[in-house]
Amino acid sequence: MEGAAITQARAEERLVYESDWLGSRPCFYNLRTGRASPRINDVIDFADLEFDPAGLNDFLDFGFCVFERTPVRDVRLLRHSSRLLRGPGGLRVEYLDDPTREWFERSSTVDEVVEAASAAVNAAAERATGDVVVPTSGGLDSRFINLLLADRPRVRAFTYGLSDRPERSDEVVKAAELSRLLGFRWETVELGRFHRHLDEWDDLFGPAMHAHGMYQMEFYREVTARVAPGSVVISGSCGDTLAGGDDRIVSELPILDRPDDMLAWFRWAPMYADSAASLFPTDRDHWRSQIEQDPRLRTEFRPRVVFLIRQQALFYSYLAAVPEAYGLPCATPFVEAEVARALLTLPWEQRNRRLWQRDLFRRRGLDLEFADLPADWRNTLNLRALRRVPVPPLDVGLLREIVKPEYVRWVNRNVGRVGLPWEAFVRLGWTRGFRRATAALRAAGIDDQRSPAYFAYLTLRPLEALLRRRDRACAGSGEPEPAHATEA
Repeated sequence: MEGAAITQARAEERLVYESDWLGSRPCFYNLRTGRASPRINDVIDFADLEFDPAGLNDFLDFGFCVFERTPVRDVRLLRHSSRLLRGPGGLRVEYLDDPTREWFERSSTVDEVVEAASAAVNAAAERATGDVVVPTSGGLDSRFINLLLADRPRVRAFTYGLSDRPERSDEVVKAAELSRLLGFRWETVELGRFHRHLDEWDDLFGPAMHAHGMYQMEFYREVTARVAPGSVVISGSCGDTLAGGDDRIVSELPILDRPDDMLAWFRWAPMYADSAASLFPTDRDHWRSQIEQDPRLRTEFRPRVVFLIRQQALFYSYLAAVPEAYGLPCATPFVEAEVARALLTLPWEQRNRRLWQRDLFRRRGLDLEFADLPADWRNTLNLRALRRVPVPPLDVGLLREIVKPEYVRWVNRNVGRVGLPWEAFVRLGWTRGFRRATAALRAAGIDDQRSPAYFAYLTLRPLEALLRRRDRACAGSGEPEPAHATEA
């Protein structure tokens, strides 16, 4: 009888959401309330907020939600290749077969990659009734997209520069040369005041990821004002890892065995805080379970690449979510299954340092890395933004519920005025005549503190906003009913 009851309950279930092979579009759900939404703030019960120690510490360590956990108890992130179902008993997750298991035994060619990517890119362009918008850094991913586009007269490419003089930035110089060679319309967008979007970022992403991507809000606010209605963005999201950009990192560790190995290998970029400052100490046994679930991660290259990009999928998702929040539909052709399979199964000798792509560009006359282009490669965007629109200090009293106060004070000091001498230190490291001296100081353990403090700030800020929302809900000010959630 019990089996019959389960069968009947399953028959009454309905599909809430089904994720793709990557989990490229997030779905958050609350096990207790039954709410589900692409936005985490829509599913959190702020008036009854509890923290998930493991999810919180993972968020601090990585800067975004990983391993299906979030900082909030009972709130989960749907993983790849899964279905979220709702029935009489509430929500249930059904894990589907992993399609990538069939990919690992196959081998692709560069011609297959070009054919699959071209079909996906041009299909996205055909959906536009206005402009075909390509964020163009001149790097390998955006260069590949621009090369594949057949309808170049409709292309509108936009670039932002990272250096003090954006017009001389490496990205801008390369994009200008690419537009000259391929003949598409290209413009620059000046950035540097994106801290004005802190609250807007929290409304969109909440405690799902750090606030690093605010520059995309400043960028797309300007782009939206310049393009025609009905325009579509074609993003190179995930292209670097899929095409081989992280292969050397993935293969450096001969055996992935201990949980700490995973942190050293998988943590992406320096944009995170320090879980050692957390007031919720936890072990990392759930990290070990990732290896136990897929033992191939210990030594095999291709499963590692897939695992890496899947855990980064939530982070990459903001590259599509931001333009769509401004009314610009966004296509991400590299994550489409056929394109991703072709990219992932290229032979190692072609993926290594993305040699397949560099050879392709060389044959097409687009080998910009070896062109004599006078460019400034320095990245001072965050430093300039901190001076143009200083960030407000974090609330030590509020965050002391979850993070050690001395850590928050260290962050506040170094993103504030104390950080200015560190900025000077960084700039001296780029200045002829001072490079050896700053290198010697770094070798002695004296290094920039502003950048790690700034990234910690961007990680802690969503948690501070979460606590503020909790306090408003508990005070009875009335959090609005979630606009995007589905109810139990």
